Amino acid sequence: MKIKEKNQKSKTLTTMLWLNFTTLAVIIFVLLWFMQVVFLQTYYSSMKKRETAQIGSEIENIFKNALDYKDKIDEVGYRNSASIYILSLEGDLFYTNTSSTGTSLYIKDQTHTSYFAQMPGRNVSIDISEVAININESPNKKVTYTLDVDRLKTQIYVYGKMIPDTEYCYVIIMPIDPIDSTSTVITSQLIYTTIISLIISTVIALFMSKRISKPIRDMNETAKKLSKGEFNVVFEKCGYEELDELADTLNSTTNSLEKTDLIKRELLANVSHDLKTPLTMIKAYSEMIRDLSGDNKQKREAHLKVIIDETDRLTRLVNDMMDLSKIESGVITLNKEKFNFSQVAVSLIDRIKLSDMDTEHNIEYTIPNDLYVYADRTKIEQVLYNLVINAIKHSGEGKRNINVKVTATQKRVKVCVIDDGVGISEENLKHIWDRYYKASESFTRNVQGSGLGLAIVKNILIKHGSDYGVESTLGKGSTFWFDMERVAKKDATANKVNKQ
Repeated sequence: MKIKEKNQKSKTLTTMLWLNFTTLAVIIFVLLWFMQVVFLQTYYSSMKKRETAQIGSEIENIFKNALDYKDKIDEVGYRNSASIYILSLEGDLFYTNTSSTGTSLYIKDQTHTSYFAQMPGRNVSIDISEVAININESPNKKVTYTLDVDRLKTQIYVYGKMIPDTEYCYVIIMPIDPIDSTSTVITSQLIYTTIISLIISTVIALFMSKRISKPIRDMNETAKKLSKGEFNVVFEKCGYEELDELADTLNSTTNSLEKTDLIKRELLANVSHDLKTPLTMIKAYSEMIRDLSGDNKQKREAHLKVIIDETDRLTRLVNDMMDLSKIESGVITLNKEKFNFSQVAVSLIDRIKLSDMDTEHNIEYTIPNDLYVYADRTKIEQVLYNLVINAIKHSGEGKRNINVKVTATQKRVKVCVIDDGVGISEENLKHIWDRYYKASESFTRNVQGSGLGLAIVKNILIKHGSDYGVESTLGKGSTFWFDMERVAKKDATANKVNKQ
């Protein structure tokens, strides 16, 4: 039974950005509607109460600074459309900013007078004398409450407080009228504003989404060309910091891929050449043994030696390629240990001198005794071997001197392989560590190599965290060097071994 999968079309970045921008605009307008229509009356009421408290603070400052309080109170009341009463704590009226029609006086009995605030047009009387008495009896010397006038659907806010450092209090009466008409006007305006703003925001959102997504689409098209092997492409910048950084990264990657592709082609060409030569010779000498020298022992042995030498050359080439591949891919891990580098170096150089690898050159070394290092013994031995063999191969015609010089500080051991051969030109010097790079200079090689020796050296030293380099002058020889971490060894001598 086959299950059919529905291919869902993925949304484009332009569509997603447009939807997000538009959704954000809708959310903003919904919040605006709630604040300006639904919660407008509540917000207005809270605002008027805050204003009343601020009026009270102004009155307290007026009395505190001993100013002409009557004119100042009149000004504050007029500016805020508030009725202000100054009373004693027993309820006797001291001063008010309202007219005579705004406050009426009633006699309760023969011993007490009570003052009432009449709110014009609302048929509401507020016993401000009682409010003053309540202020005096309140623990915090403060009274606030709201009166609802159902018939007019309005509210009256009463705020009273004792004036600090005096025997008086103030009562502020603030009407909070309904704002239905204002709300209607705002709603009408919001309808048109919302429609127009949504249209504008939608158009702007579409424009912005296309503007933002365009450079990404362009990068995608360029990346498609890169995937097809077109390494000459350039990722253009667009003015956005993050995308510009991405463009720089992709351009750097493109350059690396182009170099890698060039190295790959050169490697294939060089390896093909190096494989073709020994294979041709093996085949040719095998046929000679079969057809010509089979019965002649002397010729047969000479021909067999050529076959063996060329087979060894192929083996070295394959082994070097495998070693470099393993090192670069991280398959090989370092087995670091503490060992006597002096003994390892002397033993290695002596083996090279006794072998048939060198028949012309004079190899010397200056190595202090008992220099202990912390490294991979096998890999460091391979590094030193490759550098010495490289010096032998590239020293040029005639008898040359090769010197291995080792110096040490308290923390590092530095190894230099010095030859007085043909040297390396400045142009070739910067490529000398590249795998399978061959300089244009031509000279005799006593030992056939794979062309990967220095690339192997570089990768081993990088894994050790070692510094390395080469100094060379054309026609005056070369000095290859590297260093390692030194470790302490008790009773180590400082004598030098000088042999040639």
